[in-house]
This record gives sequence, C-alpha cells and structure tokens, in this order.
Amino acid sequence: MRFVVALAIVSSLILPLAVPVAAQTRLPRVSPSERSTRDINRRIQQDQRLLNLEERIQMENNQIRQDIQRERLFPQRSLAPLPRAGCPRGSISC
Repeated sequence: MRFVVALAIVSSLILPLAVPVAAQTRLPRVSPSERSTRDINRRIQQDQRLLNLEERIQMENNQIRQDIQRERLFPQRSLAPLPRAGCPRGSISC
C-alpha cells in the first residue's frame, strides 16, 4: 500500500514536468506572411535556376554557330596521301 501511495506521489510530481518538455520540442506555427515569403523566395530561386540554364544553352548555341562559321570560312583541306614506301630513289622531293 505504501508503495502505491509513493508511486502516486512521485508520478504526480514527475508527469507535470514531462509535459512541458514534450511541448518545447514542437516547432512554432508558421505565420501566413512567413509562408508567403518562403514561397516567393522559392519561386525566385527556381526562376534563377531556369535563367542560368537558358543562358548556358544560349552560350552553347552561340559556340556551335561560331564553329560552323569558322568551318565555312576556313574549310579543312585534305592533304594528298603520302606514298607509304617513302620517296623513290633518285627523286629530289616527294
């Protein structure tokens, strides 16, 4: 009987202390203005990523255009194949 009374007294002292600790672990509610600010910032970051991607694609397209123009202005000339055996005897140059 004493054990039950002691357990009741101890639990009545410990339980009220345990409840506030659990309440402190929860995060406070996010206000509507803070939620709106986060949404706006998220959209701005997403737009910035899209803009960076578009700029990179445009730079790659410009590089390809420059390569094509350079190829048209300065076409590569194919060289005549050299004889595999080297120069024939008695020739001055090949």
